[in-house]
Amino acid sequence: MRLRLLRCTAALALVGPTASSAVEVSLGPQQAVLSDGQLGLRYFPDGRLAVLQEGGRTKVFLAAGVRSYRLEGRSLTDLTSVREVLAPGQPGAFDNGYAGINALWREPSGRLLAFYHAEDQEGMAHTVSQVPGFYCSVAAAASTDGGNTFEKLGPILTGHLPKNPAGTPDQGCGEPCVQEDPGGKYLLVYYTSHERAGNRGVQVCLARCPIAEVAQPASWRKYHEGAFDEPGLGGRDTPVLASPFSAADAVFLHVQYVTAWHRFVMVFCVNAWQEQGAPERSGFYVALSGDGLAWPREHLRQFLPSFTVPSLGRELSWHPTLVLDDKPGDGSHPAGWLDYGYSKSWGSELPNTPHYLVRRAIKLGR
Repeated sequence: MRLRLLRCTAALALVGPTASSAVEVSLGPQQAVLSDGQLGLRYFPDGRLAVLQEGGRTKVFLAAGVRSYRLEGRSLTDLTSVREVLAPGQPGAFDNGYAGINALWREPSGRLLAFYHAEDQEGMAHTVSQVPGFYCSVAAAASTDGGNTFEKLGPILTGHLPKNPAGTPDQGCGEPCVQEDPGGKYLLVYYTSHERAGNRGVQVCLARCPIAEVAQPASWRKYHEGAFDEPGLGGRDTPVLASPFSAADAVFLHVQYVTAWHRFVMVFCVNAWQEQGAPERSGFYVALSGDGLAWPREHLRQFLPSFTVPSLGRELSWHPTLVLDDKPGDGSHPAGWLDYGYSKSWGSELPNTPHYLVRRAIKLGR
């Protein structure tokens, strides 16, 4: 079984040098994997993909609409069946409006853990594109039958600031990306903080937990001012990566460790929310880190200009998943695929269409 796509990477080192140069990115032509409406899915992927390969079959877990589904087939480009596996909770629940799986991790016991983006949408204002507003959290769910069904375990990461229905439409912390410490001690979650504490905007933060205690919400700690010493439930956090521009957010990240470089590679979205006309600062970016904590701003690079949050009638690219075939001996140009959600003209009614799953071949160089 190969779990590298389920986590952000198969390795993590919290010590080491920072990156010495930015990444060069080559992209192939965009191709549709599943179009709008295929397999009954719409508005997908609404987060990064989690992929499980076993027994010659590929299982893809993703969010579509406000729910999570398991797609199955011979490969990621030959998916033939779909099953709903996670739904929003009841009124008053922390996930009453949305439950979207973003990552999977298998416990030593064999139990499969899903980490999902949960939304409390009650009383929240809609965005200008009439997307429901939310107070988000990172929650866990467990499966003992290979991902056919999941039992919710509750939130593991919540915002420091309380829900404020009179505030911005997006609040809390969510969009988790999960990976394991190579020493086998910690599980880590990169996430997007929507709290804007101290006017810092929406940025990328990090939390961790001893692997033996991942199902215990009280064991999670957020990274804050140089240490993992704030509780996951309600604690403060310090961004590990921020947008390189003012009036812009860093969101929707995915990380993979490139063995040949001894570096972490992150792809993420920048939303320059004041931009009008063609996107110049908004789009997909790549960053490098030697320790998983420091992502030097001078080494960030935009490689795909695009708007990265939904807006009626506008082109949209968001929620990238990086899938590199990285082996220690394959040299300085790891290659693979970049999967993401795309719409040429976003919206629910023709001529606009909801976003759907596309991919591009990708090759990295330094």
